[in-house]
Amino acid sequence: SNDLQAAAVSLRPALAQTLGAAVELGALGAIVSGSGPTVAFLVRSPESGLDVAVGLTAMGLCRDVKRATGPVPGARVVPQGR
Repeated sequence: SNDLQAAAVSLRPALAQTLGAAVELGALGAIVSGSGPTVAFLVRSPESGLDVAVGLTAMGLCRDVKRATGPVPGARVVPQGR
């Protein structure tokens, strides 16, 4: 969680609309990054990320979208010294 999210949303109410719309479009989670206005969304797949990005842009809620993907096999313990 982000301690500054409530303050950012109170200063920029449109952030709440953006966060909610992303979840409605399929995001699994949504958070304000730092003190805003940057937001980040967790999605199930690259395709779902594209759906969220296109939807938010089409709604006029985001003017610039960056997507990042990568292999995410899960946490693992790495022995010390490796």
